[in-house]
Amino acid sequence: MKKLLLMLFAGMTFAASSLAQSAPPQRLTLEQALRILRTSSPILRANHAHLEAVQAGEVTAGLRVNPVASLANQDFRVFSPSKIDPANAQEFTDSLAYVFERGGKRQARVNSARATSTVQRDLNADAQRQLEFQLKTAFVGFVLAKQQLALARQNLAEYQQTEEANQLRLSAGDISQTDFDRIRIDEARYQSDLFNAQAAVGQARAQFGALLGYSDFRTLDVEGSLEVPQIALALDSLNATALDHRTDYLGARDTVMKNSADLKLAQANGATDLTVQPEYKRNGPDNTLGITFSFPLRVYDRNQGEKLRAQRELDSSRFAENAVRLQVFSDVSQAWEAYQSALSAQHLYSSDYLQRAKDVRERMTFSYEHGATNLLDYLDAVRAYRDVELAAVNANAQVLTAIHQLSFATATELLP
Repeated sequence: MKKLLLMLFAGMTFAASSLAQSAPPQRLTLEQALRILRTSSPILRANHAHLEAVQAGEVTAGLRVNPVASLANQDFRVFSPSKIDPANAQEFTDSLAYVFERGGKRQARVNSARATSTVQRDLNADAQRQLEFQLKTAFVGFVLAKQQLALARQNLAEYQQTEEANQLRLSAGDISQTDFDRIRIDEARYQSDLFNAQAAVGQARAQFGALLGYSDFRTLDVEGSLEVPQIALALDSLNATALDHRTDYLGARDTVMKNSADLKLAQANGATDLTVQPEYKRNGPDNTLGITFSFPLRVYDRNQGEKLRAQRELDSSRFAENAVRLQVFSDVSQAWEAYQSALSAQHLYSSDYLQRAKDVRERMTFSYEHGATNLLDYLDAVRAYRDVELAAVNANAQVLTAIHQLSFATATELLP
């Protein structure tokens, strides 16, 4: 009986540990989410495996040509066994041929293969850069959806309190039934905000969980705020940083180096190889040595087509490098303008609009409760504050998204 209980306890412990490993953590910071992405993303793991496959080409490129052994034994009179005399009547010819590659072919192959691996490494790094940007924007969207949900609940609760107060005023005869019905009907706006915010949280959770590779993300949550950090940025330094770190530009630059290596390989493949074949021959009692030198007469095919193709690929990659360089500057400039615009809008809400809308709502509430203003003006003030409050939260999220966009454009982390 004790053994059975121990087995049941061990099984439950194993199942619980397995469930804990498969389930995502309850609350993730952005740093934790990025670590999970870098170690567990199926896309990044597939890219890493492909890089290892590409790097295997370096081994193939460095291999030398195998020697070729030839054994020719002749004049065996199998239908006249009595005349078989290996010492005097048969002929044996044994040779070993080896191709000496000229023009630096082997080193050119190695350089081309290494350059291919470097370009693939750049492509993998750029794919990771793009995935991290998607995760950062999804994280901001998740935090924004949560804050919008909290605001929707808070606004609905406050409005319902106002509605309860007006219910008492209706009972006391201070307001008409029509005014109270209007207040009641306007609650639908806040209920709709709540439903939309709940849906937005669920959608943001699904998007965030999919990027992390979770199939079950119902308990997934994030821990963060939309507080705008104070950072000092300069456009010129951002452009220089982008050229040093942007993996797509580094990939374009390395592609030029790869095509240059391919051109040298094509030129090396146009060199004439020499085949040396030493030979031992026994003909009866005679033993002789010989050597054969062979090489192609490259009268027609000197690898001209491959040389021309490689040269044109090199020219094309140089133009592409310049195009990517210009695109880097364009991306940084666009991200900079978006950041400046979002920062200006956020500053207006945080320093003026939000407090002003709150003051207007409080004054209109006081005036309405004391009969100094009409119902429509009061409801407009309440709606205006709700809209400004949501816009202020969105403005904070836009600033953070713009900072992540700048980080993406410069391939650096700008958030402290």
